[in-house]
Amino acid sequence: MNSPANPSHAVPAKIGSVVVFINRTKTDSQRIAVALKAFLDRKKIRQEWVETLPPQRNLFRKMGDLRESKADMVIAVGGDGTLLQAAHRFRGSPVPILGVNIGYLGFITSVTSEGIRRQLSRVLNGDFVVSERTAIEVLISGEKKAVAGWALNDAIITRGSNPHMISVNASIGKRRLTKYRCDGLIIATPTGSTAYSLAAGGPIISPECSVLTVTPICPQALTNRSVVIDSTEPIEIRLDRASGPAELQVDGMRIAKLENTHTITVKTASAPVPIAFLPEINYYDVLAEKLQWRGDGLSKPKYGHS
Repeated sequence: MNSPANPSHAVPAKIGSVVVFINRTKTDSQRIAVALKAFLDRKKIRQEWVETLPPQRNLFRKMGDLRESKADMVIAVGGDGTLLQAAHRFRGSPVPILGVNIGYLGFITSVTSEGIRRQLSRVLNGDFVVSERTAIEVLISGEKKAVAGWALNDAIITRGSNPHMISVNASIGKRRLTKYRCDGLIIATPTGSTAYSLAAGGPIISPECSVLTVTPICPQALTNRSVVIDSTEPIEIRLDRASGPAELQVDGMRIAKLENTHTITVKTASAPVPIAFLPEINYYDVLAEKLQWRGDGLSKPKYGHS
């Protein structure tokens, strides 16, 4: 689960070329792809089509770099996971990414499959806003060659196949935060605050905030809680000497096995991720809809029955 934001970036006057990311495993994806291609052809939009890769070992390293693309926009057709793959392959690029939701929750997707022609007509004519989303860079250093990672949602130190809790020492900048005994530790961006971090008890953070969150997963000490820090401060994490092994994941993709000789540094990426939204999309409205907030419990549910 992720979250849209309010406008924060100038947009191009008109879209002439696009890269379309599509998740073919989604229900109705073939029908939507045919309709979308016909629509873009009629509008004389130059197109490059790219299929998402399925979950697999070393997925992070298998996603090809598309940052040199000359497209005016990336259209991610699937769900939030599809948009995340697009963000990874265009990381550092100023090309805005528009999400078309044919998935489940769709926190950072703006266009619905039901209204795709009407809504895309607006987008192609420049009727959209861009939200610059904070991303994070991860560096694993130690005895061997350093390993680098990147994430839009979160970086997670997890015990993986280790059946025991891990012991993790965390510092913010040069200052010690605490030592966790837990199943894992989540470092989330504001966009990722409504993903795994929220499920683990972390706060919901507006995407306009310049912060990161550190959230333990099932900590042994019940007083360990999520901590919100300034995004300008790096986070340094080390496994305790007595800890068993762990692994590091970025946006749900495993990138390395961790030992107590490693140091993991997480910091805000130099370039944000530009995500496109229709102008009327409001972050707080989306929260209320996707999380099915009912206020005082007396209002009529929007979907289904109470």
